[in-house]
Amino acid sequence: MPASILIADRSSAMRAVIQRAIRIANLPVSNCYPAAHGTDVLRLLHSHPIDFLLLDIDLADMPGEELIQAVPERSAIPFMVTSPNASSARIERLLELGACDYLVKPFSAPALCARLEQAFRALHASN
Repeated sequence: MPASILIADRSSAMRAVIQRAIRIANLPVSNCYPAAHGTDVLRLLHSHPIDFLLLDIDLADMPGEELIQAVPERSAIPFMVTSPNASSARIERLLELGACDYLVKPFSAPALCARLEQAFRALHASN
């Protein structure tokens, strides 16, 4: 079953690269919703059926940790975090908050797609 994915990244270029990588890899994605700000993420989560969130932790208007905690149903929506920050303390904190994975930028399209495939397999296994 194809998933609806919310791609949250402050960079429109990065959102486009991610969407293109998903399309080229032929991942089971029915809809890609782009978001540049935390407020956009919250609005889209409440107005669309989102199955998975790919979250750049450094959004312009809201720290990612704050955003994650602001999503009441966060435990029901799996999410992967991307960031140029490879601090082990930050990675541990985000995993504690429920992230299923953490991908350090810059990353390759094949690395991203492999991790998304793994996350989607887990998502489908739990449904």
